[in-house]
Amino acid sequence: MYFDKGVAVHADFDGLKGEEAVYALFADERGTFEFRIGMPAPEETIGTSTENLVLEAVRRLDESRRDAALPSETLEPRVSRDAVPTRATHAEDLLRTDSGVSLTTEELALIEGADGIRTIARLASQTGIDPDRAVVVVQRLVKTGMLKLQTKRPRTARLVARLTQLPIAPGAAGVDVNIVSAWERALERQVTHVACRREDGTVLVFDLQLLEGAGPFLELSRDAFLRADIVANEALLVRPYVAEQVP
Repeated sequence: MYFDKGVAVHADFDGLKGEEAVYALFADERGTFEFRIGMPAPEETIGTSTENLVLEAVRRLDESRRDAALPSETLEPRVSRDAVPTRATHAEDLLRTDSGVSLTTEELALIEGADGIRTIARLASQTGIDPDRAVVVVQRLVKTGMLKLQTKRPRTARLVARLTQLPIAPGAAGVDVNIVSAWERALERQVTHVACRREDGTVLVFDLQLLEGAGPFLELSRDAFLRADIVANEALLVRPYVAEQVP
């Protein structure tokens, strides 16, 4: 393979040239490699971007393994359904600009939905993708550097709703600053909202207000109690929430 300023421009392997030679190289796990500097390509046979080239090569590997009925876990560690994907910087740039990278509908849906909070299983459910298929696609996107997996997940807190005597902004819920700090360390981002799941499965979303010493309580104003129809001392499962995600 020949590169010009980091861009693949020519490949010659096993009687093939160009992009097909690259795909054949990816499929062959034998041999060794070395880098040589200053060797110009004898010709240019690759017309697609290097990002597209790598992504298509990995797609073909996934499909060939599926067609051969080889479970992916026999070839490499399989990503868990409970893994939490988040977008890499490269993917953020890709979504903001017209990069020319050709993504499938599944790939685009999973990249857009990867918020560092939802698991692969949850993303699959919300995007209508089969969970096993979502695992394969996420694993592919991790290998090509578009997604990365969170090593830590924010823990859901079980908090008891309490009528507060403190000044709480309308539509806000007060949560102990130590709980919020733990969430932000896991997410590596600022938390501004919380989602509260009730026993019947309904979800309430509040603006977050930091409180010192709130402990295991979700501090709410009288107005919030009335509008959300919450009962005093009701236990709620509370987790961090980002505005663009569906709870």
